[in-house]
Amino acid sequence: MIKWKCKNCEQDFEGNFCNHCGQSSNTKDINFSSVFYEIQSAILQIDKGILFTTKELLIRPGNTIREYIYGKRVKHFKPFAYILLLSTIYILLAQYSHKTTFWEEIFQGMTDSSTEISKDNSTGRTNLFVEILQWMKNNYAYTTILTIPIISLASYWSFYKAKYNYFQHLILHAYMAGQRTAIYLILIPIIYFISDQTMKDVFDVIKMIIGFLLNFWTYFQFFDKTKPFKKIVLIGLTYLLISIIFLIIIVLIMVVSEAQK
Repeated sequence: MIKWKCKNCEQDFEGNFCNHCGQSSNTKDINFSSVFYEIQSAILQIDKGILFTTKELLIRPGNTIREYIYGKRVKHFKPFAYILLLSTIYILLAQYSHKTTFWEEIFQGMTDSSTEISKDNSTGRTNLFVEILQWMKNNYAYTTILTIPIISLASYWSFYKAKYNYFQHLILHAYMAGQRTAIYLILIPIIYFISDQTMKDVFDVIKMIIGFLLNFWTYFQFFDKTKPFKKIVLIGLTYLLISIIFLIIIVLIMVVSEAQK
């Protein structure tokens, strides 16, 4: 077998990769062909990873995420990179098509009503609650990632006996968030051509129902050791806990906002 001298750590090794630092033995000079190959490889790797992960999350979501947690990871796009990339693409396409995003639909009414309340204050200063809502509305990708720990905490408490730790629940919900975003990306071209406001409202409801059903299906597959009826009860408990946790956070924000005046 050919012996190589690693160009990175200068250690002698045999084979395709250095035993000390892991660098490839095939380190070519940087030129046009090497740069072109690097760009091509990066694009193909991203495309294949995203397409494979998206397909698996739509066809067999719970089983796929469980397999990833147990170590089957080579072909998959990493969960937090996946949701961040898809969310960024989604927000750009939504803004380009002049359509409101998922979070904008949720927070727009809350922001408008809170802004009106803040205008009635003698200081005329927009309170902290409104500012946070506005930030969340304008930053879909970061909002999605920031809410994952909260949702994961709710499912961790509900499915505590399933023996998954909190960080494994984070992976579960990162992929679930990416799964929903992938669906919204697929639906954007359809929404773009809907001009009737009533139809848009109906389609928004359908979109939310699809998201809910995907969540339910993912939970059902992922917690495969839990009995079906118990799963339904625990999924309902998870949504209840999510609502309670968010309500507590909103109340805390309002208390902090009042204290700042």
